[in-house]
Amino acid sequence: MKIRFPVLFIDEYQDTNVDFAKSIVSHFLDSGEGPLIGLFGDSWQKIYRDGCGLIEHENLKFIGKEANFRSVKTVVDVLNRIRPALPQEVKDPAATGSVAVYHSNNWVGTRRSGGHWAGDLHSQDAHNYLEEVRHRLEDEGWAFVPEKTKILMLTHATLAAEQNYSHIDGAFEYKDSFIKKENSHIAFLVDTLEPACIAYMNGHYGEMFFVLGARSLIIKAQEDKRAWVRDMNKLLELRESGTIGQVLDHLKNVKRPRLPDAVKKAELELSTASAETIAASRGLTEISRLRDIPYQELVSLADFLNDHTPFSTKHGVKGAEFENVLVVLGRGWNLYNWNQFLELSLGSIPSDKISFYERNRNLFYVASSRPKKRLALLFTQKISASAISTLTYWFGKEAIHSLTV
Repeated sequence: MKIRFPVLFIDEYQDTNVDFAKSIVSHFLDSGEGPLIGLFGDSWQKIYRDGCGLIEHENLKFIGKEANFRSVKTVVDVLNRIRPALPQEVKDPAATGSVAVYHSNNWVGTRRSGGHWAGDLHSQDAHNYLEEVRHRLEDEGWAFVPEKTKILMLTHATLAAEQNYSHIDGAFEYKDSFIKKENSHIAFLVDTLEPACIAYMNGHYGEMFFVLGARSLIIKAQEDKRAWVRDMNKLLELRESGTIGQVLDHLKNVKRPRLPDAVKKAELELSTASAETIAASRGLTEISRLRDIPYQELVSLADFLNDHTPFSTKHGVKGAEFENVLVVLGRGWNLYNWNQFLELSLGSIPSDKISFYERNRNLFYVASSRPKKRLALLFTQKISASAISTLTYWFGKEAIHSLTV
């Protein structure tokens, strides 16, 4: 291997699978044989549970990076207070920016209770707070467009509620089925049908047929063109006011465009299965639920997955950078509790809380280090006085704002 690959670089090494990382250490570093190993990354940016985190070894030479070429001084000053052991210097000390923290402690209504949602605002109340913060930030010059600003949230449930695809989120037992387009229906609708509809609406017919593939391009006479126009116009009507099932049924009938084999097979299986068979099959149950959902939710999901909105999960932006970043810190996942994390941050960490603390700290740090120019945090979760003290130390008293909506 050393002859073929004399140098092995691993980027974002801290999120390398722990077993794979142990194998590299035992086969190469412990033995002193094999390729030259270069590990690029930061243990404070480990955010995946199966990642190895920090790797230290006598055969590794540490090369520190103390320059921050991304963020303005206002943001870097916050990062340095969060992480004083790694002081960072900025490229341009004169570049201007801003940081702000908004919290919802003055909310007088009820909050969620029980489980991993305890202390958070209900969905509509959280939406109202987010809208208030957006209006304030727009008044300060923020542009909430995908190429300028990213809004980071923890869970897909909150993202779905904010972007109007909650029923799709609820249809699937596992989020990867639709977020990673592992479901053949979602993959076809998001990656093929939606781009084709958009191309048709814009009059880009060549692009439409390119997306649909050669098997769809069957035009031998003028009547074929008229049929395509008729069927695509009907498709656009169903896209606006119909369900996902109605769209699929239309495509099955007209075959313009054609459904992929995997989708046709699943649709046939669903149409011939008994209620008991459907109930016993997760896949068929999910497709059955999906068919009853308004197609406009699929349009919203496609916009999100194709990065046409300002929204993303905190996990989804590691390594990325944006001019402005608004981080929404709420509940929804039992592995994360921002109030507890902040309460622990200015004291000694109990041994049984170290793993929890580092998991929360790393995601908080990754999210806070994404902006080039402006950073804002919104806590929809109620936070304690000691948590606010932590934020005041990191961000400064003048940056802390209590919102009443």
